[in-house]
Amino acid sequence: MPITVSIVEDMKTARDAGRLLDRSDGFRCLSQYASAEDALKDLPQARPNVVLMDINLPGMNGVECVRQLKALMRESRS
Repeated sequence: MPITVSIVEDMKTARDAGRLLDRSDGFRCLSQYASAEDALKDLPQARPNVVLMDINLPGMNGVECVRQLKALMRESRS
């Protein structure tokens, strides 16, 4: 079973790293989001094993997004 990863990053070139994950044994890029707000809408249902979060996002920053995700996904570890 591969490790599923979601990426939250406003720079498209960095989000494209998901393609590299898909080509790596044992990993699968589950989803990609350009903003914290978009991630908050979908990540609780997507349930990735790992979230790669940009801290300096426009709008809501990554730290606040993680705080809110932790409240929505209580079964997840920090």
